[in-house]
Amino acid sequence: MVRPEWARLLERYLAELDGGVEIPPMPDLDASWATLAARMRAESSADAGHPAPGAGTPTPLGGGRGPAPHRHFLLPSAPARPWWRRSLLTAGAAFAAALVIGALSLSRDRVAPPLPAPRVYETTPAQRAEIVLSDGTRITLAPESRLRVAADFGTERRDVYLEGEAFFDVAHDAVRPFTAYAGNASAHDIGTAFAIRSYPRDRAVQVAVREGVVAMSGVGPLAAGDVGTLASDGRATVRHGGDTASALGWLDGRFSYTDAPLTRVVEDLHRWHDADITIRDSALADLPFTGEMNGLSTSSALDLVARTLGLRVKRDGDRFTLAADAGRTPHPMTHASR
Repeated sequence: MVRPEWARLLERYLAELDGGVEIPPMPDLDASWATLAARMRAESSADAGHPAPGAGTPTPLGGGRGPAPHRHFLLPSAPARPWWRRSLLTAGAAFAAALVIGALSLSRDRVAPPLPAPRVYETTPAQRAEIVLSDGTRITLAPESRLRVAADFGTERRDVYLEGEAFFDVAHDAVRPFTAYAGNASAHDIGTAFAIRSYPRDRAVQVAVREGVVAMSGVGPLAAGDVGTLASDGRATVRHGGDTASALGWLDGRFSYTDAPLTRVVEDLHRWHDADITIRDSALADLPFTGEMNGLSTSSALDLVARTLGLRVKRDGDRFTLAADAGRTPHPMTHASR
């Protein structure tokens, strides 16, 4: 029984019930059989015409002559318990079963406590966050990003999950590997500092290594200066030993683009300046922009983009709209065919 004290309570309860009733002793079986045999012999003599003294002739059933009626003999047995005692015993057994089931349920509930929730860090537009994990790893979270740290981080593994952009300066631990999951890729630390970009609308995961080595799923090992990209369709590309300024410049407030789609430039301006910017014509979304925007305000940055791509900027309070400028805006197909 799960709870011994409940068993003792039930035993005491049943003992009290038995205390007020005298239980007859168990009959002697040998004496009972002897008595039964004597009765059977007496009955047999009476049926054979030798009635017992003082007994009349037995009358057959129905009033006529015929064989003597069958006689049925019952073996002696212990007297039955009173009905109220049987009811109490049944109720006591049901009560004991309920106690056992309840105890088992409570025991089962205690075996599987709820798992602790993971820690989550989030940033809004124009907001950065500096995070130091329990193992000493330092993380810089870019605007409009979300980092989830596993509840068991640091026990056997060190797993984090990223939506957005972040820089990781990992405290290396050969026994407990550090892995950052983003989109359809993962970056496994081999003692390094690296950045990951994985915004939903980018349609690709990008890993740029500042120092050390990173093993990127679907791409392979990346060394310092390498930039690996894994598209949502599984296509992988690597730039070995190239310039990582466009991928890591945001850490120092520098934004460098090389043939970046206009939509990406506009989304970055929204994230870093919390600006409301609209591209009027969807055909302009893929125009490639190359340039740097270091320490520029939203208005100045949009003026630079407009001059480079031959666009017009319309301002309405805090809202900005980029539109084509007749005779100055290049046709998107011209760049797509390059």
